[in-house]
Amino acid sequence: MISPVLLGAVLAVCVASQDADVDPRSDNSSRWAFIEYHRLHHWEDRPPLGHDVAWLTLNVSTDFGLQIWARSHQCWKCPLVYVTEVNGRNTTTILVNTTATTDIKFAREHKEHSMAFSEDICSFTIKFREHGDYWLFMDYSTAMQQESCVLLLANDPMPSEMPILYTALGLLGLAAFCSFSIKLYSCFNSRFFHKGADISNPRDLTDSTNTIVSTSIAETNVDKQNEGNANIENGGIAPSATSPTKKKARLRSLDTFRGISLVVMIFVNYGGGGYWFFEHPPWDGLTVADLVFPWFIFIMGTSMTFSFRGMYRRQMTSQEILTKVLVRAIKLFALGIILNSAWGPVDLQKLRIPGVLQRFALTYLVISVVYFFFYRKQDSHQDRKWAFIRDVVLYLPEWIIHLLFLALFLALTYALPVPGCPTGYTGPGGLSEDSRYENCTGGAAGYIDVMVLGKHHIYQYPTPSELYQTKMPYDPEGILGTLTSIFLCQLGVQSGRILSIFQEHRSRIIRWLIWGAVAGAIAAILCKGSQYDGWIPLNKNLWSVSFILTMACFAFFLLAVLYVIIDVLDWWGGQPFIYPGMNSIVIYFCHDIFWRVLPINWDLEPLHWKLLLQDVWGATFWILVAYILYRKHIFVAL
Repeated sequence: MISPVLLGAVLAVCVASQDADVDPRSDNSSRWAFIEYHRLHHWEDRPPLGHDVAWLTLNVSTDFGLQIWARSHQCWKCPLVYVTEVNGRNTTTILVNTTATTDIKFAREHKEHSMAFSEDICSFTIKFREHGDYWLFMDYSTAMQQESCVLLLANDPMPSEMPILYTALGLLGLAAFCSFSIKLYSCFNSRFFHKGADISNPRDLTDSTNTIVSTSIAETNVDKQNEGNANIENGGIAPSATSPTKKKARLRSLDTFRGISLVVMIFVNYGGGGYWFFEHPPWDGLTVADLVFPWFIFIMGTSMTFSFRGMYRRQMTSQEILTKVLVRAIKLFALGIILNSAWGPVDLQKLRIPGVLQRFALTYLVISVVYFFFYRKQDSHQDRKWAFIRDVVLYLPEWIIHLLFLALFLALTYALPVPGCPTGYTGPGGLSEDSRYENCTGGAAGYIDVMVLGKHHIYQYPTPSELYQTKMPYDPEGILGTLTSIFLCQLGVQSGRILSIFQEHRSRIIRWLIWGAVAGAIAAILCKGSQYDGWIPLNKNLWSVSFILTMACFAFFLLAVLYVIIDVLDWWGGQPFIYPGMNSIVIYFCHDIFWRVLPINWDLEPLHWKLLLQDVWGATFWILVAYILYRKHIFVAL
């Protein structure tokens, strides 16, 4: 069987193409008769269909064999790649990829007097439809005249995205049923028995035996003396040492935002139903899978504002605060190493050092230390003319440091000499640009990781390895990208600072929207609104500047929307996402450890609707676990 990867792409975003003409049935009666005969007698000879593939049956009546060459439009600046050769006077069915527009060429190779040259016979550009039954007819006269290939589609396949629509409608119906059932139960319970707590409302968390609630993957605490700090670290007001304890409702929108990010992360990590837009792009570009990790970084910064405020109000010393920060960072880094070694027996010579939690740990450590040295215990200068921007003006030294981190990232990325590669190269290497920079994957980012960590201690299967056929290891959570992660986290700190300084809903919402609009506008300018042609394209592998600004833009806007719907208007309590959002570290860790076991994972036929239901169930399972933990008042934290 011929690999469909070489005939298609993993991803299709913003591509323009001229599809090959598919001839109508009336003009090809003899060909349609042949198709019906062949399908009737040779159906079982075809390779089985999975997701993201279609059949392409080649009916070649020439006296010579033909070479097949292909190029995906998602393989940026790649040459046509030799796929295989089909014999003349033969009917062969191969699988083709359906996720991207593809250029296909059929050529005849001539060998005369020890010289070889290729003669183009037929070529076309097409975006195949999933599970399509395509037929390509090429007879001798057509080949000699070099006319267009006769391409027929023998069926009308359903759009591959339809299972998503059906699943979404089913989930909405289930949510409506659950909501109605809970309200009916509450009404019945209060009317005939007694008025009890709302079993679905996370704000009803007044049991004095509660442990500390996790504030983010990197913002957690287990000290028993800090009981009640969940409210502080989510925007509530901490009681002073002399005032009676009075709890304030949690900032539910932040918990919900964290929960949404975590649930989407679980869904895409489990496979996302096999859809390309729920996977990371091969290199440049943006998909749903790229959103969640940066959002966690942003949320970590937002929570940090309230975490520090709580520590100072509990009169912790500077040494205690810095020790706590350092211990948290070490714990996160250690957990990340454990997850990297959870795949089987550990070969210490090839243990991957970077990772998601490792990136959290380093980002948290740097952000916390900078935040500590420039922390202001009280809001001041409220009577100045520039008081409306005091959340920026009073923290200019802090911003200068983070802008220097950003400048260092740009300097290293675009000015650091990399042996064998052009200075400033940020491409995928491999086939890109006619393989001139085959071993330059990631440019300076990849070079720094190899020099510091060694090529055996970074990720060995980067996203461009399949489409671009790269051979070099590359780690998307490498060292250089930590600098832009820090800046993204600082933008999250800014969102939390807005919550801390400005008490009116309108002031908070307007500022979030302004920050989001500014970040989005700068990102659009840097990437020129294009996947490939910008000065700095969106790239999650590199954590490019345009990428983190785009993520900050989305985060500011989403936080503003959730804040209005949940905390201001009280239209929604954040269920069910708020439950994993309140227990994020344990849910994240367990979903990674147990993803290969029942009842989460089992062997399935590779069809979108089956994989989608399995992956939705996998995410739902961990929501149920989080809800059980919530009901039992168990909140695991670091």
